[in-house]
This record gives sequence, C-alpha cells and structure tokens, in this order.
Amino acid sequence: MSKRSRPAPAALVLGVLTGVMAMVLVLPTAIPLTLRLGAAEQALAVREAQRAASFAVSMVTDGEPMRPGTARHLQIAHLEVLSPDGMRIHEEGEVLPDEIRHSACVADEQGMVLADAEGRDWAVACLSANGNRVITAFRPKFSASSEVALIVISVALFFGIVVALGVLRLLAPVSRISRALDQVGAGERGVRLESATGLAELDELIDRLNTAARAMEDREDEILSRMKVVQEMARMVAHEVRNPLQSLELLTSLIVSEEEESDRHELARSIHQEIRALDMVVTRLLQEGTAAGGLRLQRRRDTVMPLIRQIITLRTPEARKNGITLEVGEVADIDIEMDPALLGRSIENLVLNAMQAVPPKRGIVRVSVLKEPPDLCIIVEDNGYGVPSTFGNEIYEPNVSGRTGGTGLGLALVKGVIEAHGGRIEHGPSPLGGARFTARIPLSEVEFAP
Repeated sequence: MSKRSRPAPAALVLGVLTGVMAMVLVLPTAIPLTLRLGAAEQALAVREAQRAASFAVSMVTDGEPMRPGTARHLQIAHLEVLSPDGMRIHEEGEVLPDEIRHSACVADEQGMVLADAEGRDWAVACLSANGNRVITAFRPKFSASSEVALIVISVALFFGIVVALGVLRLLAPVSRISRALDQVGAGERGVRLESATGLAELDELIDRLNTAARAMEDREDEILSRMKVVQEMARMVAHEVRNPLQSLELLTSLIVSEEEESDRHELARSIHQEIRALDMVVTRLLQEGTAAGGLRLQRRRDTVMPLIRQIITLRTPEARKNGITLEVGEVADIDIEMDPALLGRSIENLVLNAMQAVPPKRGIVRVSVLKEPPDLCIIVEDNGYGVPSTFGNEIYEPNVSGRTGGTGLGLALVKGVIEAHGGRIEHGPSPLGGARFTARIPLSEVEFAP
C-alpha cells in the first residue's frame, strides 16, 4: 500500500499562486515596455554606428590617413574604407559578413541593425565621402528583454513572499489549534489556548476549542467518578456476599449430619432467613448505594434482640468449629426506629470482625445492648488483639483494615448504616482484653435521609 504524500503547505501554495497572478497582471505592461525598450536600444545602436561613421568620414574628407587602432578608438568592432572603384583602402577589427555589408550599403537608411547567419546582431552604418565609402559596425548588447523579465520576476517574488508571510501569520493560530486538537485527542488534560489573535473568527474558534476541552474533561471526571462509585459498590456487594457464604456452607453441611428433625428445621429456617436478608441488603446496595444522599432506610419500630438472636444462631456453628464462645451480655429490651436488614448486617459485620480477631480455641465474643440515654448502645467486644492506636478513626475508611488481608469495607459499611440512623460508631479497649465497638443510636425520633 503506497504511503499517502503530505500536501504542500498552504502558505507556499498561496504564495506561488499570488506570484503567478502578479506576473500575469504585469505582463500586459511588460510586453509593450519590452518592445519599446528594444526599439530604443536599436535606435541608440544605429546612432552609435552613425556617429562612428561620421567621424571616419570627416577623417577621409580632411585627408587624414587611417591608422591602426582607429576602430578601437571609436569603440566599434569593424571599420572599413572603400575607394570609389571598390578597393579597400583601410579595414580593421572583426570580420564583417558580406551579407551585412551589402545589406547596409544598398539600403536607403544610413544605419540599421541586422543579424548575420549565426543570429548575431550588428549595428551598421554606411556613409559616402568624396566617392569613398565608410562602413562602421559593432555588435550591440540588447538587455531590454532581460531587464523587463527581471522586473516581472522581482514583482512576482515580492508579492508572493508578502502573501506567503501574511498567510503564515494567519495560519500560525490555526497550527496551534491543530496541535491543541491533537493533544485533546490524545487525552491530554489542561489544554488551553489564548484567544488573542486579533481575528474574530480565529478567536471564536479558540474559545470553542477551550470550551470543548473543558467539557471533555468534565465528562471524563464524571465518568471516572461514576466508575469509582460503581467499583466501590461492587466491592461492598462482594463483601456482603462473601461474609455469609462460609456460614451458609457450614449450616448446609450440618443439616445433613443433624439427627433431630426439629434442629434440621431450625437450621433450614436460619439458612432461609439469611439468604433473604442477604438478597435484600445486596439489592438495596445496588439500587440505593449510588443515589444522592446514600443509603435510604426502611424504618420500623422494633427491638434489637431478634436481630442479635438470629446472628448468634447463624454464627454459632462456625464459632464452635473454631473454638470461639459467642455470648449475649446484658440486653435492654427497648423499641427503636431502625432498618432491621441494614442494622442486622452491621451488627453481623462487627461480630464477624471480632471472630476473626480472637485467638483460636479460646476466643470470646460478646454482644450487649445497653440503654445509655439519650442513646441505645449496641456493643460488640472480644478478647482479641484489639485495634492499634495508630489507626484512630481512619479504621472506618474504605481500604483501611487492621487485619492482614482485610478489605476495610465492613467497618465502612457499619459506619454508614449507623450514621444513617442518626447515630455514631466508637471503638476502644474491652474489659475482655481486646476491642470494643459501640454503635450508639438515638432513642428519640431523628431526621433520616430521604
């Protein structure tokens, strides 16, 4: 496949076209001028030949002999004196062709310009004196045509260069615009041009380029922001799906080995409830998590104890397998306005974090509900390694985890849910020796996110 040739620069093309147009415009004047200058040059050449001939005639008339070098003195190429009978009395200089001599002497004019067989021009004069004939000739150099041609070419070059420079000045902003468009097309940000060219159309084009670049950057920022939100929500959904999987797997294996039918029914009911709760939470995260204002609560007035009981039932098989004791501490049976699905998932995240932090075979995880007006406190504590003091409140941020391999999403989701209930989450040391997380939810009516 042949490579496409690059077009010629616009300034060069317009400069050449302008030069040609200038030549065409000057030619109507240049041609008559050339003819007039040529005629004037020929007339001057004839007069020069006649002057030399007149001087030689005066010498013959006065009886002054012709000496060698007279032609050089007269600044002519040929000097010849013929007697009345046609004998050459004197001749010097270049050889004058016979046809030129004959034509000059038989013509009525006393001087003329003739061309020999080789195309050379001769200015010849033939005069008579006392029966003698004096012939003078030289070869003139006619420069009229070359001078006019030089003038025409100079005018064309002048106009061509002026137009080319003007076009280059006009196209300089266009070149900058072209380079800026290449930068924008390559994804470069912050591309801006100064709209001060002095030409309204180019200034408007630059303003449109700057506006388009800003709009592209805004759209790119919006897309990146949406992608970030989607990625974050995908991670949260994956986190909420992953946590219950191990418990569901363990519960399903216990159903097979459980001999008591009532216990199998209880396990199946727990699995069913967990799957429904999980489906509800994931659906709401997907539908509402990216909306303005964050999570929207579906409140109802109820006690927290049923949520805790369900979590303990679901996590007990896993705790027994790892030698962990799940305890229910003091419980205040008080109704509050809450979203059971989201609040239950938050408490389960705290319990799961505690189970992962305690030592195997001797771990203790305790869940308590205390009334500390004006709040209801949901406390999850353990005898694990605790929360390093270097973390502070950063531990509730996404991607921050005190556990190796942790994602940091669990506590971020807990914080979001508790704050959506108008409360706050705190942490500190536990009397058990590990960490103590306290979710404080106001007992009175509060304003919730719409």
